[in-house]
Amino acid sequence: MKLDYQINTLKLNRFMKTENEILLFEETLEVIGKTSDYHIIGKLIDILEDDTEHEEIMWGLVHTIEYLSEFSPKEALKSLINAIPNNIEKCREWIEILHFRILNHDEYRRLFGEALKEVNVQNQEVVLKLLNDIKNEAPNKFGSKVEEIKIILYY
Repeated sequence: MKLDYQINTLKLNRFMKTENEILLFEETLEVIGKTSDYHIIGKLIDILEDDTEHEEIMWGLVHTIEYLSEFSPKEALKSLINAIPNNIEKCREWIEILHFRILNHDEYRRLFGEALKEVNVQNQEVVLKLLNDIKNEAPNKFGSKVEEIKIILYY
């Protein structure tokens, strides 16, 4: 993949402990943001890190993931879903943020339900647990939206 070097640079600098690491992360993210390669979304999820001192820069990664997903939304959502089980422990907060944004977007919520149908059962179970946690934390805000995804998944 032509972006392997950039992905590796992001991964190596994701904790952004020094000014140089921050600069490298931001510059590399800018390069990735100029592409249309939605295939790397799973690898970008791997870079998300709850244990970062620079949340505002990590938000840039979230926005890059969202931007790249526009090129093939359903495939991008499948990549996200398939990346969740390996990353839920280290970046649950960022994964929840991505899900909040999906739940609040009518088209992506529908596509998310369809994408969920196309992944393996183990990944479905991890995502359903996450969605249920989100629903239980904010039932008035997300309850019906989570149920909408479940209806799409099961029918």
